[in-house]
Amino acid sequence: MLYIAAGHDGNLHNLSGDLPPTESDGEYLIFAYDGGLVTSRAGRDIYDQILVGAPFERCPLCGRGIATTLDHQLPKSEYPILAITPANLVPACSTCNQKKSSKDPADASEMLLHPYFDELGTSRWLGASIHEESPARAEYFVKPSDKWGATFSERVVRHFDFFGLRRQYALAAAGKLATDRLQHAGLLQRVGPDELRLHLQEAAEGFWSTAGNTWEGALCSALAESDWYVNGGMNEV
Repeated sequence: MLYIAAGHDGNLHNLSGDLPPTESDGEYLIFAYDGGLVTSRAGRDIYDQILVGAPFERCPLCGRGIATTLDHQLPKSEYPILAITPANLVPACSTCNQKKSSKDPADASEMLLHPYFDELGTSRWLGASIHEESPARAEYFVKPSDKWGATFSERVVRHFDFFGLRRQYALAAAGKLATDRLQHAGLLQRVGPDELRLHLQEAAEGFWSTAGNTWEGALCSALAESDWYVNGGMNEV
């Protein structure tokens, strides 16, 4: 299939020239999605089957929201022939779906990550640093893997910036820092900084091993690496 081959090759942005023209059938194909897949009972069963493919029900575009909708990776307004193509339908939270809208990528560097085809590997590409101040805060960034090519690295950074993940993750981290403060302060008092650091490292490993590059895992790793935090910085959160 053209779409799947292009997805694996990272060439979805060039797909328009290879697809057969829809001409006047485009509006019917879009209706097949809006009126068939979304609202009809039989179609909704298929819709929901695709939706539950999101790991832990999380939106694969941001990693935070609950996947409640399907997003067209290539917009149906520009590619009506792909309106009901399963490989073009990606589970997403409503915020990411609205943010992505119907923008058509002009080149490879503008192509947002496709959860079905873009393998980020097992390297820890999501990083965080702790601003050692009162209140403490985390700042997130992308650490491109040595195994990524230049264009793919650009795409990961663009995806990160497009969905505002730096701010999203920082806000989520601020809440976690506040709620975990008393627990971490208690651990520091009872068992000392080395054991607190170990606790944070083990928490990070739990996030990395089950869900990959998550904001929680990056936060716990950054806290474990902060001598300031494990020696009482949480009291300034």
